[in-house]
Amino acid sequence: QHNLATAAGFFGKKQLDKVRAHDLEAMLKAIREEGKSSTTARQVFINVSACLRAAYKRGLMARDISEQVEAPKTQKRKPVILSREQWVRLIEASRKSPRELIVEFVLKTGMRINEALSITWEQVDSDNRTVTVGESKTDAGTGRNIPLDQTLLGRLTALRAKHYQLQMLYRDWNPTGFVFCTSAGKRGDKDNLQKYVLTPLLKEAGLPHFTWHHLRHNAGSYLLSENVPITAVSKILGHANPAITMSIYAHELVE
Repeated sequence: QHNLATAAGFFGKKQLDKVRAHDLEAMLKAIREEGKSSTTARQVFINVSACLRAAYKRGLMARDISEQVEAPKTQKRKPVILSREQWVRLIEASRKSPRELIVEFVLKTGMRINEALSITWEQVDSDNRTVTVGESKTDAGTGRNIPLDQTLLGRLTALRAKHYQLQMLYRDWNPTGFVFCTSAGKRGDKDNLQKYVLTPLLKEAGLPHFTWHHLRHNAGSYLLSENVPITAVSKILGHANPAITMSIYAHELVE
C-alpha cells in the first residue's frame, strides 16, 4: 500500500492511457534521488508494474509499459563506517537542535529507528543512566536495558524539561510521552526524520549519505572498537545470540 501511494503521489491524476514508459523511469529516478535504496525502488517497480499489467489486461491501456522499463536491481549496501573524527563531527552537528538529538541517541544506543521512536519518558531511567527498549522485532530485543553516557543523558534531561513545559501549556500535548515526538506531540516518522533531519545533517557534516540502520551499525562497530565484550554488544543491539553479532561484524573483528 505504501508503494502504491508513492506511485499515486508521483503520477497524480494522470489518466492510465496517458502514462508512458518514461513516466515510470522518472518515478524510479525520483525515488533514488530521495535517498531510497535500490531494494525499495525495485519493490515499488514490482507493485506498480503489477497494477499497470492488470490495467492493460482489462483494456484500460494500449500496451503494458512496464515491459519497456528495466526493473531496478537489488544491491546490498555496504555499511558506511565512520572514523572517530567523523563520529565526533556528526554528534557535534546534531547538538544544534533538540530535533536532531535522535541522531546522537541512535548512534550511541544502537537502537533500531522504530525502537527509538517508540521510546517514552517512562523508559528513561535517569538515576541508573539507562533506557529500556519496549517492543522489538526480536524477542531478544524486547525489554533490553541500554546504558546512557552522561552527555546524552544531559541532552535528554533538557528535552524532557521542554516537554514538561509544553504539557503544562497544552494539556493534550504528547499524552503518550514520546521522547522523539513531532511538534504536534505525535510519534515521530522515520522517513520524515530521514529527509528533514538525518540527510541534511550528514550534508552539513560533510559525510556520505546513509540511513538510520547505518547509524545502528556504527554503534555496534564503535562498541567493539572500544573492546566491549561481544556478548555485551549483542545484548545492547538486541541480537538473539553473540553468533549473530559476530557474523555481522566479522570483517571488523578480523581487522
